[in-house]
Amino acid sequence: MAKFAKTGCTDTCGNNVTIPFPFGIGAGCSVNLWYVVECKFNKPYLSALNNLEFLGVDLENQTVTLSTRRISDCQKPVWNSYDVMGVDLGESPFFFSKSHNKFVFVGCGNAAIMNNGSVVTGCSTSCRNVTFTGSDRNNCYGIHCCQTAIPQYLSSYNINITGLGEEDGGCLSAYLMDKALYEEGKFSVTNTSSIPISLLWTLSKSDQIDCCDVYTPYKRVLDVFNGTPVDTWKCYYHKDKNPYLIDGCDDDPEIETPKYAKTDCNDTCGNVRIPYPFGIGANCSLNQWYHVDCISSIPYLRALNHLQVLMVDLKNLTVTIKVSSPRIIDCQTPVWNSSEIMGMELGMSPFLFSRPHNKFVFEGCGTVMMMDNGSVLTGCSTTCSSLTHSDSNNCYGIGCCETAFPHYFNSFNINLIGLGEEEGSCGTAFLVDEASYEEGRFSDPFIVKNNTPFVPVSLMWTVADMDQITCCYGNSPTRRKVDMFNGTTVDTWTCYSPSYYEGNPYLINGCKYIEGV
Repeated sequence: MAKFAKTGCTDTCGNNVTIPFPFGIGAGCSVNLWYVVECKFNKPYLSALNNLEFLGVDLENQTVTLSTRRISDCQKPVWNSYDVMGVDLGESPFFFSKSHNKFVFVGCGNAAIMNNGSVVTGCSTSCRNVTFTGSDRNNCYGIHCCQTAIPQYLSSYNINITGLGEEDGGCLSAYLMDKALYEEGKFSVTNTSSIPISLLWTLSKSDQIDCCDVYTPYKRVLDVFNGTPVDTWKCYYHKDKNPYLIDGCDDDPEIETPKYAKTDCNDTCGNVRIPYPFGIGANCSLNQWYHVDCISSIPYLRALNHLQVLMVDLKNLTVTIKVSSPRIIDCQTPVWNSSEIMGMELGMSPFLFSRPHNKFVFEGCGTVMMMDNGSVLTGCSTTCSSLTHSDSNNCYGIGCCETAFPHYFNSFNINLIGLGEEEGSCGTAFLVDEASYEEGRFSDPFIVKNNTPFVPVSLMWTVADMDQITCCYGNSPTRRKVDMFNGTTVDTWTCYSPSYYEGNPYLINGCKYIEGV
């Protein structure tokens, strides 16, 4: 049985919450005082952070999820700009996680997260003369509600809200929230007084941790918003075990050299690895949809009009492709005309536009919506009034906005609606791979100003029952249900590979245990 707490310490509080070391219940059970958890009436609380309720710990991603109160305010008139109380983690070893939270704003106007007077991120909404059903509003795509990521780790923040004057009175609400719980629909954006939030926990050299089996922890450097990097020490993750205890893991058997492609098949084309279920040439792929042609050291996906393959991610089940001319540019005079423009369709292929790995970007003045058969997939809204911000590259609603997707989908088109704030303006909208966009290789200004004809887009690939895959070691695949925009679900089969294995889990002989992890 796996061990999660120090010897002589309890590792659970109540029936559902595991408290793994470096956290601990009671004296002498945690790595230091910041990690002490109190168990009261079968509910755990983090003592050092004002006894916030403790919802869970993720040992792999080094995060702890806590319950905090929602920040809300009602102003009249709403076009006043004002600061709402924020949160400061002080000298604690915790940071607001950039990858596991999102910023949500409900109301009419602009909301920005600030840090010592600088804009961290934010988004903008519109409420003028656009009517949507309640279910559409919960998608939070720019009409009455918007959402965005935070670009760096934070130790403190406050929130600035500016109403647009479209409605007199009314409540405006803005908060950071745990991304996974929000996307799973477990917490409404309007009907709760407490909000789950994820903090990254850090360990310093003085904590003197020993990873399981006496392995040495490795250093991770965090990019904090104020520009000062922070070092933390981390143990390699072992599934269903605690790598932060010297006796928290069992030994795993060493196996053969990892493989990525089927026997007698090439696994690279130029600098791009092509792992199975994709394959280069005849009989090397799972089926015809996954057939890759290697032409002049560049890989192309044959079944999707020979779109160039940039990367295959086995863990996230995505293939990143280079799409020709996907960006939508529309110049309207006057700009308040609605203009529906052709999008993309994946047809009967096993590929879907990935929900967590793409984002939708709009540069211009107005509202842009991504549609599918007349229904709104997502969207966002900008304003170009007298409001100015120095850091426009954050794309938080002033002349530029970006948003995520609530579901997977296989087709879309784009609809632009100008606000009439500028005549003769151009609006530009496009779907783009989130990682590439955030790394700055395919930023919105770069695409628009340099007329780049290609944008990377990530597709989720799915495996059907008829494909009959066998995972490494002969393990059976796991069924996963993918939620589609039209309310249906798509079943796909996945092979799990923990972080202490390398290779391809989709081949029976594809994995190798990493010695020393």
